[in-house]
Amino acid sequence: MMEAAASPRKTGFGQSAESVIAISLLGVCAAAGLAAFLSSGGDQSVTRTAASEAATFELSAAQNGEALQSEEQAVLAEWQRRLDGEFSQHEQSKLQQQQLATLQEQSAALAMAQAAAEAAARAAEAAETRAKNAEKERQQAIAAARQKEAPAKASPIGGVSTKEDVKPAVVSRRAASIDWDSCARPQYPDESVRLGQQGTVTMEFSLDATGVVQDGRIIETSGTRRLDYRALSALSKCKFEPELVNGKAVESLTQLRFTWKLTR
Repeated sequence: MMEAAASPRKTGFGQSAESVIAISLLGVCAAAGLAAFLSSGGDQSVTRTAASEAATFELSAAQNGEALQSEEQAVLAEWQRRLDGEFSQHEQSKLQQQQLATLQEQSAALAMAQAAAEAAARAAEAAETRAKNAEKERQQAIAAARQKEAPAKASPIGGVSTKEDVKPAVVSRRAASIDWDSCARPQYPDESVRLGQQGTVTMEFSLDATGVVQDGRIIETSGTRRLDYRALSALSKCKFEPELVNGKAVESLTQLRFTWKLTR
């Protein structure tokens, strides 16, 4: 009887253990399923986050690339502008240097021309002075020669001469003349031909006793300095027939006119 009573208790205890095991297994499965669900949902969230970050990075990279390209173009444009400015300044500087060199050459040429004109003026003044001195000496020599050539007759009464006894000395004179075969005629300056310059110049030459020109100067201008000095320079090389006084060649001053005239 006692054994029969104990048997139902054992049976109820086994059923309770099985229920506990089943509930435990169910809990484990539920936990596993929940973990799997959570794991699946987390991976998708991480994937979406990564994709979003990648898209954002690409967009930012594209924007940065455009900004860099724009900045690079701006820098290149600025350098181009600077280079253009430097080339322009270099060309302007070169042009200014050329203009300065031209001005310096013109200034030097002008200074040389002025110096030559001043030297010519001084030479003309000195020539005029020498000519005046030569003329003075010539007049003195002529006066002395006339005194020597005048016959001195003694007075028949007490050494006193009468007007009838003194006869004036006869002096024969032949003026100096140019020998055109001894030199070339003055050549018309090209610039004077181009400008149509004409005129007559009067010159005075100091000659020695052989007819060689010692000096010359302008007495009356033709109106053009170039023509005056071209004639004076050319005719100073000519030889003259000397002045004769009583058949004797003497130093003299002679004047000569030369006319510049263009042929049409």
